[in-house]
Amino acid sequence: MSAKAAISDGAAPTLELQQFALRSAGADWATPLSLRSVAPRVGLVGDWEPLFQLLTGSVEAASGSAKILGCELESAISRGILGFAACDPPLPAAFTVAEYLRYAARLSHGSSGRAAHDAQRALDRYGLAELGNRKLSQLALYQRRALGIALSTLTAPAVVCLETPLRGLDAPSAAYIERLCVEAAAHGRLVLSSDLPSSASPERSLLDTCDELFLRKHGALLAHGAPSSVFASGARYSLTVKGTGIAAFSQALREAGVVLEPSAQGGHFSVELPEGGSTDLLLDAALDHGLIVVELEPLLSV
Repeated sequence: MSAKAAISDGAAPTLELQQFALRSAGADWATPLSLRSVAPRVGLVGDWEPLFQLLTGSVEAASGSAKILGCELESAISRGILGFAACDPPLPAAFTVAEYLRYAARLSHGSSGRAAHDAQRALDRYGLAELGNRKLSQLALYQRRALGIALSTLTAPAVVCLETPLRGLDAPSAAYIERLCVEAAAHGRLVLSSDLPSSASPERSLLDTCDELFLRKHGALLAHGAPSSVFASGARYSLTVKGTGIAAFSQALREAGVVLEPSAQGGHFSVELPEGGSTDLLLDAALDHGLIVVELEPLLSV
């Protein structure tokens, strides 16, 4: 089945990882991870940079598989299924915006006439026509991000993937890029990533447009579901302790009704307190077992 057929009838998941792990000295993805989402708009929150490094070729898969619409992630771009915008890739400074879009389109399909049409369509779609003759070296950060989004949809791929498109932007710039992200998802599926958002921010607003979110932190998948579920205020915390009594500490908390999800990083947990419980329960248990609390913070700042 073709990618276009798959997207039209929902036959293949937007994103699927099966016991997936990466091989790289700097990539925090040694523990295999599995997930599956058929949602049209998927948000990846937290520590997902290693997955995008696979797309740029800076890391390699060590085990399992990562697929977009049933296609291996590493080949999804070359097959025209996936359009990808890395957060801040290097750009050829001497190119103008229009030249760069035409060049990228021609690399994709080889037709100069079609490339000119594709480039102009992207400029018009995202309101970037006034930047067409500007050198890439002259673009502000938010304009570079806008160009990346336009580039990712240049040849109408079935899925668009945007890596932390709002990272480091001021509020007005982030709100502008947020609108472009929504536009990018108007005619297909979307996978985007974000740092942990604050409650009232463009990042949170953008994630609220997603159908399903996956929260990864300290090497573990800590939560997934609709934004209203993942961002629900409650008694969930990120906890890191240090010492030799971690196993007994964990058992004591479970007996007290605390739900613990350990991560690949030893001594780190995602914890959910029982109804009516407070963080004193965690601190007292750590003290009782001779542990040092290195980190204790709400899982999400909402």
